[in-house]
Amino acid sequence: MNLFTKKAKTEENKTEKTALKAEVKTASKLIGRGTPVKSVLKQPWFSERATILAAKGQYVFLVNPEATKPAVREEIERRYGVKVTGVNMITIKGKLKRYGYKAGRRNGIKKAIVTLKAGDKIEIQ
Repeated sequence: MNLFTKKAKTEENKTEKTALKAEVKTASKLIGRGTPVKSVLKQPWFSERATILAAKGQYVFLVNPEATKPAVREEIERRYGVKVTGVNMITIKGKLKRYGYKAGRRNGIKKAIVTLKAGDKIEIQ
């Protein structure tokens, strides 16, 4: 029983790892700077205003803080198969809060408002 011998890597494991590395590399290229991440988009943003905008063909997403407008455009077009006509970014700083005698800060967020070509829709659950 050899406890310290290396296991033989199968071709399947190698292809999975190379595919994952390629996905991370393209995502980091899309962001443009910083450490590589798996996706530019984090999640859809649901609020009363976001629902009103969705009726007009604009959708709101929570995005990575280092994401750029071209990166968001490419990710939306790739993931949902729609044509994006415009992207607006909103950065919200974290609020200052006090915890007893200590001062702290909540995390900030970055949102993207994506405008789609007339007639295109995104089905968000």
